[in-house]
Amino acid sequence: MKKGMIKTVAAGLMLTSILAGCSSGGAPQPTATKAGDAGAAPKGPVKVSVFVSGPGVPSPDKDPILQELNKALNMDLEFNVASSDYAQQLNVKVAGGTPPDIFEVNKTQLEELSKQGLLLDLGPYIDKMPNVKKTYTPEEMNKGKAGGKQYSLLKRGLQQQNSLWIRKDWLDKLGLQPPKTLDDFKKVLIAFTENDPDGNGKKDTYGLTGVGDFTPIHAFTPVYAAFGLPIPGNYMVENGKVVYSTLDPRTPQAIAYIAELIKLGVVDPELMANKGLKDQQKAFQGMAGVIYRAWGELAKDNYVADYKKINPNAEWVPVGALTGPGGTFSGFYDQGNAWSRIALPKSLEKKPEVLNKVLEYLNYITEPGEGQNLVNYGVKGKHYEIVNGEIKLLPAINEIAYSYQVQLTGRTEGSYLKTKFPNQAKVIDFTANLPVVKVYNGLISNPPGVVVDDKNRFEQEEIVKFMYGKRPLAEYSQFIDTLNKTYQLPLYLQEAEKSLKAAGYIQ
Repeated sequence: MKKGMIKTVAAGLMLTSILAGCSSGGAPQPTATKAGDAGAAPKGPVKVSVFVSGPGVPSPDKDPILQELNKALNMDLEFNVASSDYAQQLNVKVAGGTPPDIFEVNKTQLEELSKQGLLLDLGPYIDKMPNVKKTYTPEEMNKGKAGGKQYSLLKRGLQQQNSLWIRKDWLDKLGLQPPKTLDDFKKVLIAFTENDPDGNGKKDTYGLTGVGDFTPIHAFTPVYAAFGLPIPGNYMVENGKVVYSTLDPRTPQAIAYIAELIKLGVVDPELMANKGLKDQQKAFQGMAGVIYRAWGELAKDNYVADYKKINPNAEWVPVGALTGPGGTFSGFYDQGNAWSRIALPKSLEKKPEVLNKVLEYLNYITEPGEGQNLVNYGVKGKHYEIVNGEIKLLPAINEIAYSYQVQLTGRTEGSYLKTKFPNQAKVIDFTANLPVVKVYNGLISNPPGVVVDDKNRFEQEEIVKFMYGKRPLAEYSQFIDTLNKTYQLPLYLQEAEKSLKAAGYIQ
């Protein structure tokens, strides 16, 4: 999901105007509510406002989850969602001195708002949220910090879901085993291209397909991983130091392997033009026998039904990590990955009744307990039931497809997915447990004064040229030189080192 971002200095300056609403014109200064202060017991429902981005939610009279939350917590919840222009709308609310009681921030917004002193440090209040304290790992808590303070809580729920997928029926027909090494991988791709795996007597199949709109390098993720790397453009930590994958000497080695695959003609020649799910559609139609995708794009019941309609004998199965010069890895995973984060305005210190209710609310919807079940699966007895200690979904679950929006503190992804997709439980576990190269992009800020998109575009375009033989690998050092001098890569590395030191990943 793409989140709105506050990127510019102007946006930052606009945010400062809230200070006038909080501390100027003779208004009293906020008095901090100490952690543990109960405050006066409210006589009626406490009004709490939430503002997040994304698809909409039902109106209050048609939202069973909101109604149950209000009933359980003696709360009057106003849950607002912006499907577009979220950053601008949040900007207006904050600058106007009327910030929501809970709102969503991305990393850029978190840093900007915390620097302006507009966010509440949640550190002193964690003990008032025992479920948060129990459920969040230290790493998850760390992702919500800025400047060393707990200014937000991560929306939990991401885990590794990608892997290589392969036509097992094609392997069986050709007498091949699933590939375990890079050499095996090449042999399988050649066989799928040259040896008529679909048995139609025509040379109309390819080994590997992929997409070119997400990143043209994405399809080759398992190859880079077998060299011990993420794809170019990622930050690793090795031997206590920041390593940028594009600069790693193993990267041109991986590119050379990929270039050979392309030259052999075993890669979908239209890979760069494939958009959306075009590669998946080609795979289902029998045009290619290997693809790198998330399990949900191949193993869900509707997708299995789709490719079985085309060929009842087709069988797509996930493949384990490939072994290569860099070890045995299936891909890479960003330790800084985050759907989003939620933050509270510092002005809540002046409203202890609302602050205490917000803390109670966030604690309630965080595992373990009925509040987490409510935001995950809806109303007990209507949307789900518990059978032998396990959650069983009822047909009415389809009424709350929006529930993701109300999971402000996220969920434990593995158990959630296996409850929602019990037929896919094995593949969910399989992909989640594959060995991956760790990267840390999501924890790293961009240096000021650079044009990140220009650097990324140049980097991607040149890597593709090397892969497709449009530029000789002998010029790789010149490519790096341009990255350093023209696109100021050393500034990015300095910022990466600074960010990862602050996050505790390097000394």
